[in-house]
Amino acid sequence: MRTTASCRARSSTARAAEPTTPSECGRRLTRRDIALVTVAALLFSFWQAPGRIAPDTKLDLTADPVGFLLRAAHLWSPEAPMGQIQNQAYGYFFPHGLFFAVGDLAGLPGWVTQRLWWALLLTVGFVGLVRLAEALRIGSFGSRLLAGAIFATSPRVLTTLGSISSETLPLMLAPWVLVPMVRALDAAAGDPRPLWQAALRSAAAVALMGAVNAVATAAAVGVAALWWAASLILARGADLRRRLTFGAWWALGLALACLWWLVPLLLLSRLSPPFLDFIESARATTEWSSLTEVLRGTSSWTPFVSGERAAGAVLVSEPAAVLATGVLAAAGLAGLAMARLPRRRTLIALLVVGLLIMCLGYPAALGSPLAEQYRDFLDGAGAPLRNLHKFDAFLRIPLTLGVAHLLARVRVPVDAASWRTVNKSVRGERGLAAALVVLVAAISTGTLTWTGGMAPPGSYRAIPDYWQQTADWLAAQESTAAPTRALVVPGAPFADQLWGLTRDEPLQAMARTPWAVRDAIPLTPPGAIRALDSVQRELAAGRGGPGLAPTLAAQGVGFVVLRADLEPATSRSARPLLVAQALRASPGFTPVAEFGPLVAPPVADGFVVDNGLRPELPAVTIYRVDGATGTGPSLTSLADLPRVVGGPEALLAINTARARAGLGPLGPSLLAADARRAGLDEGPGLIITDSPALREIDFGRVDDHASALRSPDDRRLTKNAVADYPVDGQDPVVAQWLLDGEPGRVRVSSSGSAADATQPGQTAPAAGAAAAFDGDPTTAWVSRGLESAVGQWLRLDFAEPKENLAVTVTTAQAIGPNVTSILVSTDGGSAVAHDVEPGVPTRVVLPTGPTGHVQIRAIATENRGGNQFALADVALADAATGAPISVRRQVLLPEVDGPVRQWVLGAELGGRDQCVTDDAGRVRCAGALGLDPEEPGVFTRTLSVPQAAAVEPTVWLRPLPGSALNQLLAEPGRMTAEGPSAVTDVRGSATAAVDGDPQTTWIAPEPTDRASRYPTLTVRLPAPAEVTGLRLTAPADYPARPTRVRVDLGDGGSERTVGADGVLALPPTRTDTVTITVLRTEDLLDTNSLGFTTRAPVGISEVEVLGAPPQAAADPQRPVHIACDSDPSGPYGLGLTAAGRLIRLQVSTTAGALRTGQPVRATPCPGPPLDLGAGRVEVAVNPGRAFTVDTVLLDAAPSPTAGDTASDTVEPAVTEWTATRRTLTVPAADRDRVLSVPESTNPGWHARIDGVELAPVVVDGWQQGWVVPAGLGGTAVLTFDLDGAYRWSLGVGLALVAVLFVAAFWPRRRPESDPSTPRAGPADLGTVGVVGGAVAGLGAAWLLGGWWGLGIGVLAGAVTTRLSRSARVWTVFGAMSVAVVALAAGPWHSGLPYTGHDAAPQAAALAALAVLVAGALIDCRERPGRAEYDAPNHHEGNT
Repeated sequence: MRTTASCRARSSTARAAEPTTPSECGRRLTRRDIALVTVAALLFSFWQAPGRIAPDTKLDLTADPVGFLLRAAHLWSPEAPMGQIQNQAYGYFFPHGLFFAVGDLAGLPGWVTQRLWWALLLTVGFVGLVRLAEALRIGSFGSRLLAGAIFATSPRVLTTLGSISSETLPLMLAPWVLVPMVRALDAAAGDPRPLWQAALRSAAAVALMGAVNAVATAAAVGVAALWWAASLILARGADLRRRLTFGAWWALGLALACLWWLVPLLLLSRLSPPFLDFIESARATTEWSSLTEVLRGTSSWTPFVSGERAAGAVLVSEPAAVLATGVLAAAGLAGLAMARLPRRRTLIALLVVGLLIMCLGYPAALGSPLAEQYRDFLDGAGAPLRNLHKFDAFLRIPLTLGVAHLLARVRVPVDAASWRTVNKSVRGERGLAAALVVLVAAISTGTLTWTGGMAPPGSYRAIPDYWQQTADWLAAQESTAAPTRALVVPGAPFADQLWGLTRDEPLQAMARTPWAVRDAIPLTPPGAIRALDSVQRELAAGRGGPGLAPTLAAQGVGFVVLRADLEPATSRSARPLLVAQALRASPGFTPVAEFGPLVAPPVADGFVVDNGLRPELPAVTIYRVDGATGTGPSLTSLADLPRVVGGPEALLAINTARARAGLGPLGPSLLAADARRAGLDEGPGLIITDSPALREIDFGRVDDHASALRSPDDRRLTKNAVADYPVDGQDPVVAQWLLDGEPGRVRVSSSGSAADATQPGQTAPAAGAAAAFDGDPTTAWVSRGLESAVGQWLRLDFAEPKENLAVTVTTAQAIGPNVTSILVSTDGGSAVAHDVEPGVPTRVVLPTGPTGHVQIRAIATENRGGNQFALADVALADAATGAPISVRRQVLLPEVDGPVRQWVLGAELGGRDQCVTDDAGRVRCAGALGLDPEEPGVFTRTLSVPQAAAVEPTVWLRPLPGSALNQLLAEPGRMTAEGPSAVTDVRGSATAAVDGDPQTTWIAPEPTDRASRYPTLTVRLPAPAEVTGLRLTAPADYPARPTRVRVDLGDGGSERTVGADGVLALPPTRTDTVTITVLRTEDLLDTNSLGFTTRAPVGISEVEVLGAPPQAAADPQRPVHIACDSDPSGPYGLGLTAAGRLIRLQVSTTAGALRTGQPVRATPCPGPPLDLGAGRVEVAVNPGRAFTVDTVLLDAAPSPTAGDTASDTVEPAVTEWTATRRTLTVPAADRDRVLSVPESTNPGWHARIDGVELAPVVVDGWQQGWVVPAGLGGTAVLTFDLDGAYRWSLGVGLALVAVLFVAAFWPRRRPESDPSTPRAGPADLGTVGVVGGAVAGLGAAWLLGGWWGLGIGVLAGAVTTRLSRSARVWTVFGAMSVAVVALAAGPWHSGLPYTGHDAAPQAAALAALAVLVAGALIDCRERPGRAEYDAPNHHEGNT
């Protein structure tokens, strides 16, 4: 730093003793200075991942900005997933999208335009803050420059610039909104321009903020609005009129600046689905909003939960970054505490208001007493505001101006004499030391700009060509007016590919035809999301089925785009191998095109990822969907439209059931709730389903994100305003607990289960509390999380006290060491059981006396470890008589009214097999792949039967791997094998090594102990033979190939090395048993789906016993029967119970179907139909040990073809089909019909036939439809009426922006004026004002910290009255420094306990703020009327 020439002319001694004022020796920023700043910003920006495109804001800006803006010119987009309105796409028109469009038209690479944009933002923010400081006469030239750099590289900027720069833009322009206002109204600034032009210039800065995020723009404007309001409080006479006049012109300017996006925003509010309910909740956005985090600028929640925003993640997790940003916040507060700071009261008011906005929802220690109510508001009416970090400008501007003022007071020696003078002054030494600390902190905070840390990981060079080829191919297939939709699978929360992170889907910027994907933020109605989820679940499970193709065709999907280039570690998507298997297993899908190379996650030699489940696949494979007719309209007789009681997800199950019965697709249908809302009757009868189910959803995931079925009184665990995507008007299917068969007498709860939506990784729906009471020892309740088993609990609460109880507890094996001790507590006391072992029942007699609850808690584990607590069975009994007390869960369907056509019941969360087959037929298995179904045992549903009916049941089962299924598959006279296995699926068990199929592989358990490191496979021959050797076949990639084994033929055994051919020569020995122990394997490391790297287990695909008769492959067509006369108590005793009657079931299938997990049909044994009486009827299906229930159908009798008719649908002729206007010919008919379009329903669409408005109705739970009355025909016109208003508002509004800029910057001759001549400043606050300020300050303390906060405020205020001005400054700095140090002792994700939620940093920050506010009020009384407007005087130094 240096002084100006005028300052250098003075003696060094004089400079040190009496520094000059900034107005004397500080200079203003010149054009040359701005040019240098721009060059520095360009260097910093282009240093970030040069040549790579960062995933900033929106993919279209770098991929196709012009096309994006053209699409944004319409309110409705039929190309977007499932058809949807443009979500604030209009906000990109100016200036964000315009900037990138100009760059694109100029031929600049996308990454270059992006870096130019970043540099522009940095320059604008830097210069704006400096200009504001100049206008306020705050700081010296050098301190202003440093403050500008601090502002431009603040944590908010570093966090957003490379990821979502649309939020950076309003913050960078916020000072520019203030500059004309300060110059026009501030007594110290002076502005020769007319008042109206200054106001319009301020509004022009608002226009430049754009409207990509309206709340971020409003937050930045709020700073200026509060500044202007504060200037009115004490203004008088002509000065008040001047300020009011400015406000009027400013309001006009704001109208001109914002009308172009305010009108579309209002339209959007009327038409948009409630997507804010399905994204982050206020519970997440306020979790880290402590005073310390907010003051240092790290209030954004995203870096705390994701490392994607690299710079932000560093700022919240590295102690050095915490200290650096915290010191800058402390310096800013110290500057605000200085009495001579111009407009000090206003700046402090801005700070306090900002803190109240951003910190009221803080829930931890010393948080606001209104936190819960505030968060409820942010999840309700205030949902658009819930990302409170957008209000950072309220804090950042005052704090950086405070830094500028603070550093301006530091005496900087420039020669030996001045150094000696400073060294003689303790105050001078302290000030210089503090300035150096601030300088180091500023440099440390800004290091991410010159170390290339602002660009997120995953920046990419270009989107691969195969995505453009895919888009072009899809466009070339369309020959109709309403093109076919393409569904991209697997779905993923965000697009994170092997080649880079785009967040948005590549097809979004490239497709010219409709497309869809299931991502984390679908901007469609909840019904469309549920419909997509039903498809996503089937694909992610690798199952598919005969109903998949017709369901997709009904959704307008004609092509399925299977991509294999998603990054497995971060995309949180289903494995492409599973999706490919599901499509192969589903009739109606034909592969028609492939694009791109074979892709797979990169691995080094000797490594494999995800248990070998990520083999090379074509980057993109396109499948054609049979029967798809595109997104055009259809006409269906209203009387024929089926009425479905349930959610849109039920349509896939219905179509699957119909296809299995040999019937055609269901066709268009109406949900019963939608039909009632439209005033329609029950039509041809009701198809009742067990959907929607009462669940919680992790909205941030798209697979395995749903909880187990819940009871209405279960505690909410997720933090969103809603638990699941709602189905309006339809009551959900719920769980209900029964005590001795009676509802309402018991409630079961737990500390949490792995079946919760909040379970890390993926939910395990079979691990809910119901598993502890189902009487099945193979299922278990498993506690949530992986941190500790100790302290986890399961609890029963009784409606009426129970006494003389005994509980029998059976624990189960879970992750980590076993639980060895449990505590069973009641109202009357507790009992402890030690030496508990998994699978061994432990009976505990409870303390005598009545109790309202029983809780079972884990209190000790082996080796003091343990990750989860699991209970396989909990049984209550009378301690005296031993009589059992039954506790079980019931699944309750809602009540219905009307004629029932069919019940379609099924397992919504049906689990996933442990094995998957690739395109070459190779079977790949892994324990981590499998997922147990939610109801693996007895399947029950309690129906509401509106009127007595006779039904004909059909049950579809799925094979359940295990010993019972192995017995079904066993063939006499075949070789068998036994041994430990990583999976229970027969295709990966020991049997796979001798099944004659080299495509299946025995996979041993992971080598974690001696037994698993040396696994043994025992092969048994059907008859003794003379064995001369073995041939071992193993896969080439995974699992690990054995290289040395011990072979025992009953002769003690010998070791052999396994060569490349796998042949082991042995001494001829007659035996019927061959024991193979693997001693050594090839070096192969596996990085699993959770990121842990371990040694890969050994595997053998085939064991050929040389000398024994060769074993042929198992016959997949071998029939397997479970007849009606099978033992009903045996493992295959299948039966259905309902209305007090047991119906035996029979199965005829093949061995191949059982081996591959295909569904098999179980039909009733001969007998009369099942009679269901009116009222509540419980239906239970026992699938035995070899199966689990997939679907239960109850067809209304006596008609054997009940439910076999689908709706009769025709396609009307289309004459025009555009984004927002469609015309078609509808012939007249003698019956009511429904006109439907497979796009998301939206109130903006209207249909008219020859001027007659048609009544809307929702089809299939999500599609747009209208009722065409009988006799009405002609030309139907479908229009999105508000599109015209939308386009006009954009055009006229942007023209008004041009008018604003012309008026604001039209050159005028500036009259001579003396800017030093002060205008009338505000009057003194007076006693009333000071008292009011004190009350407001204490109120703010209470709002921020509760009663403890109020106490800290009172105490700090009392102490402040006894402190000198300089002591107040040091106290503020010191208290904030204490808060920062406390936070730095345990930052988030630092490996140490997070201290940000502790009381210490919050209390210290509260103390700093209290001293700051109290000092300002005291100074108002000591120096009335001067502190706000006086320029820095001779006591202030220069830098």
